[in-house]
Amino acid sequence: MSKDLAAAVLSTRYVVVKTPGNLNNAIGCPLSLLCIDDNTDVAVIELGANHVGEIAALCKLARPTESAITMVAPAHLEGFGTVEQVAEAKAEIVDALPGDGVFYVNADDPRCVRIAERHAGPQVSYGKQGDVVLECCEPVGGGEMRLTVQPVGDLRLPLVCRAHATNVLLAAAIGLNHGVEEFESPLRDALAVSPRFRVLRIGPFEVIDDTYNANPASTAAALQTLGERSGGPRIAVLGEMLELGDAAKVLHEQVGMLAGGVGVTHLFARGPHAAVMSAAARAAGVQQAECIEDHGEIAEAIRALERPGAVVLVKGSRGMAMEHVIEALRRYYP
Repeated sequence: MSKDLAAAVLSTRYVVVKTPGNLNNAIGCPLSLLCIDDNTDVAVIELGANHVGEIAALCKLARPTESAITMVAPAHLEGFGTVEQVAEAKAEIVDALPGDGVFYVNADDPRCVRIAERHAGPQVSYGKQGDVVLECCEPVGGGEMRLTVQPVGDLRLPLVCRAHATNVLLAAAIGLNHGVEEFESPLRDALAVSPRFRVLRIGPFEVIDDTYNANPASTAAALQTLGERSGGPRIAVLGEMLELGDAAKVLHEQVGMLAGGVGVTHLFARGPHAAVMSAAARAAGVQQAECIEDHGEIAEAIRALERPGAVVLVKGSRGMAMEHVIEALRRYYP
């Protein structure tokens, strides 16, 4: 989402090339770079990794003059081993900057702040404090939020998850640093087509489609959003969070506990650690928590909970193909 929002803001003033989809690895990055031509003013290139040294190698191709790390959280632990190694791998995008290169610092993430200490060049910070500050973030109805961002001002955006306000702040920081003056319209347009956190109406259900991918941090943010809904059943449909290595059991257990803590009423889980997640959810107060492997059977279980105001969150790692649950649910409500 961050690169899409940044590209949208910059496009109001520049000719921009951005990484298509999630082409951010050793194959995708070169393909993205090949989109740059003589007319390109700015390239917004996403770099991904699942082991130390991968981002450093990609930086030799991309040669970034500015960079940002949105957050450091448990992800791809199968390759990294620890969150500290995740941080070290992400820091490679800072180490690759030239001396006058700009680093955009998430001031709300302590690990990002520590990484910033490695860069002696220009920095732009954003968060609850810094150069670009989120002063207010509140729902205003219709699946939108009002954000007060200084020095930009008020923005009304189709944003469902509060945690995604950080992506808006980063886009604003980048835009301001490049003389952009218009923010709300490009951000609205980019969020409207984002594959992350789409809100759908399927029969009597409000469905939050966040099937794009999942890790512990993004799943926690999604569950928090679901828990904030009121009026009917709050149903979490969660697929396995992949590539977590030896930490997988504990992290899935924590997700189950969080589901109960934020007020989820029903949880349906699939994947190798579904039983761990469901057991933790039941212990934390979730009324119904079950392991169901078949996408169609999950849709049947959701349908049985048809109530006014029911909200369904569907999320999981890409390999879990959780969008099939939504497709199956649609067949009940053509």
